[in-house]
Amino acid sequence: MTYSQSMPELHGLRCAKYIRCSHEDQVLHGDTLEAQDEILDDFITRNHLVLVDTFIDEALTARKKYTKRKEFVRLLDGVRRHDFDLIIFTKLDRWFRNIADYHKIQEILEANGVQWKAVTESYDTTTTNGRLHINIRLSVAQDECDRDSDRIKDVFAYKLRNKTYLSGSLPRGLKLDAEKHVVIDDEWKQFALDMFDRFEATNSKRGTLLYLKEKYGIYLCYATIARNLQNPLYKGQYRDDPEFCEALIPPDRFDRIQLLAERNVRERTTNRKYIFSGLLICTDCDHYLVANTAVHKSKKDGRRLEYVAYRCNQHYRSHSCPRNKMLREHNIEEYLLSHIRPALADYVAEYEVSGAPPSQKNPAAEIARIRARLKKLYELFMDDLIDKDMYRSEYSALQKKLIETTNAAAASPHRDLDDLKEILSQGWEDLYRTFTVEEKSAFWKSFIQAVRVHEDGEMDIIFL
Repeated sequence: MTYSQSMPELHGLRCAKYIRCSHEDQVLHGDTLEAQDEILDDFITRNHLVLVDTFIDEALTARKKYTKRKEFVRLLDGVRRHDFDLIIFTKLDRWFRNIADYHKIQEILEANGVQWKAVTESYDTTTTNGRLHINIRLSVAQDECDRDSDRIKDVFAYKLRNKTYLSGSLPRGLKLDAEKHVVIDDEWKQFALDMFDRFEATNSKRGTLLYLKEKYGIYLCYATIARNLQNPLYKGQYRDDPEFCEALIPPDRFDRIQLLAERNVRERTTNRKYIFSGLLICTDCDHYLVANTAVHKSKKDGRRLEYVAYRCNQHYRSHSCPRNKMLREHNIEEYLLSHIRPALADYVAEYEVSGAPPSQKNPAAEIARIRARLKKLYELFMDDLIDKDMYRSEYSALQKKLIETTNAAAASPHRDLDDLKEILSQGWEDLYRTFTVEEKSAFWKSFIQAVRVHEDGEMDIIFL
């Protein structure tokens, strides 16, 4: 039975088209999106079906978990709403190449009275032999897919062992030679060096973007600058190979710049600059405090007075944090100026005695605290106090921090404290008063990793 034949028992049914195509299918078998769509349209016309919707998953393999196929998930929502009676696709391997997932979805279809039809193939789900035939066909398709995947992985592994770059594009400052090895591009080398130098000096991605535009006459979007600053190829690393190519930036300097990039906050449309963006952490919920410019009108002369303050957005956005107090930037600055020298001296002394930073001496307590936050987050989600997107975002951030804390507990490399001792030996306070906001931000971030702010205004300074 082929798709060109009329099937009277299907006449008048509401149907949905499902089309899936990976790049390999397009090249090897001609199963393009257009070809599948044409075949399904012909089947609909010949069988007098009523088309309700079309679902297209492009460049996705059928071995990928069905929850990762966005259109497939949307199709299942339609199944549960009883939007259609029949799902049509060209071949069974367009539907699934995974036996376990196939049977899960089949249960959902049967529970909602929805049929499926592979229009260029003949299958019968009503008999034992028919179901066996489907299982055998899915097993063969799954095996073919896995074999192809293994072959591709072997080819990639061979290329990586030979230092062959697998992608097609490279950031400015790097290029491919005739053997597809990554080498330094002398024409754009200085551009890349200027990018890292400028960001390290200013801690501003937007400022770096404008600087490069003025000097080189080219415009890069903010996302490109952010992506390039984080590209490990600049330090010679690709995938898991730290010596894949010649390093344009020393690895230790590159890693330090990543810490600055993580704490960098994108400029707002007002172009206001804040000294402590990305540094202050709420001790109640472990989220960064967010800077705001507050406006106050003087009662005496009516003048508009502006001041910068930091607050925990988790309280104002989702009420998931009890901290509702705002801290003025000026007060934070004065606190650090009066406490930084003794805190830094204690840190250096304790580090030299113990051989490890004080903040890493009890990682178990930090890990337990993060896990408690994960549990509380889950309870908020289950009580419908936060939506799914917020839950996923916060969950990912906490999981990342949990992994980092666990890894840090396992390995605490000894660091050189000469840069911190140099700060202690210099009388920089008077000079600091003359700094611009941007220079002040760069100064603090040059040796402070974070400042944990307590409800009573006390602060724990964590050094790099």
